[in-house]
Amino acid sequence: MLLLAGGLSCDPEPVVAEAPRVSEVVPAAEAPPPAAAERERAVGSTGTEPAEIETAIETGTDGTAGLNEPADAEIKQPRDPLHGEVEPGDSLSRILSRIGLDGQEIHRVSTAMQPLMDPATIRVGQRYDFELDDKGNIASFSFRRTTTEAVRVSATDDGNFIAELDEIETEVREEEIGGTIESSLWGALTKRGHSAALVDVIVDTFAYDLDFFTATRRGDRFRIVVERHEVGGELVRYGRVLAAEYMGGSETYVVLWWQPSAKRPGRYVNAEGKGVSRTLLKTPLKYARISSGFDRKRMHPVLHREKSHNGVDYAAPEGTPIWAAADGKIVHRKLAGGAGNMVIVRHDGGLTTLYMHLSKFAKGQRVGNNVKAKTVIGYVGSTGLATGPHLHFGVKKNGRYVDPLAVESVRGTGVKKGDRTKFKRFFALWRTRLDAVPVR
Repeated sequence: MLLLAGGLSCDPEPVVAEAPRVSEVVPAAEAPPPAAAERERAVGSTGTEPAEIETAIETGTDGTAGLNEPADAEIKQPRDPLHGEVEPGDSLSRILSRIGLDGQEIHRVSTAMQPLMDPATIRVGQRYDFELDDKGNIASFSFRRTTTEAVRVSATDDGNFIAELDEIETEVREEEIGGTIESSLWGALTKRGHSAALVDVIVDTFAYDLDFFTATRRGDRFRIVVERHEVGGELVRYGRVLAAEYMGGSETYVVLWWQPSAKRPGRYVNAEGKGVSRTLLKTPLKYARISSGFDRKRMHPVLHREKSHNGVDYAAPEGTPIWAAADGKIVHRKLAGGAGNMVIVRHDGGLTTLYMHLSKFAKGQRVGNNVKAKTVIGYVGSTGLATGPHLHFGVKKNGRYVDPLAVESVRGTGVKKGDRTKFKRFFALWRTRLDAVPVR
């Protein structure tokens, strides 16, 4: 955030009470000295006059003495033209004119801002700050575009202005969160006052091990330690999950962020030090339910005849983002008859994944592009032969369809042998910390 190098005088006019009648005013030269007893009561035993008495009498504009307004009287301070927030009725022109810019200068500032922010879209509550040079002219102007971004307009030597985007540094702290599932993960978090964005964080963390739409049960418990990015104490976003544990029935899943040194890449591992990432996600969507499973002899809901269902259908609202289930290359991306809009991704190990009935494709992708696991490749829809919005997700292994829910996934890289001793100490510390997180 920019700080002022100079400022403008905007002191309020002094508030003066009505002057006493002339007959009540005693000229200073003729005023008799106070009696000793009266002065002692006024000054006190210390002999020093209290600050209240020093400021109780003010000199009026006509040279006469007058009493101050009562201490609790409301005095409206004028608006600081250099720092503040957009108020109702404000526009960029009004804000700039308050610091003395003329019409041509306002136009130049507005033009400089345009590529980064439309000045017509400013909102009540957005922060602005000006910096002046030694001559009192505008040196730079910072306008808060978002919680973590500010557009900074600076004056150039030729009298024009240039605009840049400043990133506002966030404060990062670790937050410990625990809970018990009553109806859903979303309900367990929001009931305790946590942001719904935390649901995405937890689903992403366990995406290789847990399908939260089929595996979660009432009474399941979870603990998580996550980085929380804040600006001025306000949550901006959640960062990296440092440690997480999900206890469901007889299964317990632990995920830890493991980075043995700053010079080596980090990765997620489980309690045994094995890599968490796998060749295939448990589910290619965050929010969905299985409406139809893999079935060689299913009655087709549109054709009304027995037809193999070579995949899993996930019912989800139209527009729900669809992930690539693993790293791979897009080999098909277009309308395909009854499959509707379809994306096919080829992966290592002879695996191919198919995504059908998409409402639309993700922007900026084409056949031949490499995509990472969890990259959004399209959105749920009902194109082709579909009775409603859903994703048909198919998997082929060496050219033959297999049940996506039964595919054996290969784990990614875990803790190296030379780091095993270090990892044991690392895990012991996290185990103690996670155990201390309440899961009520």
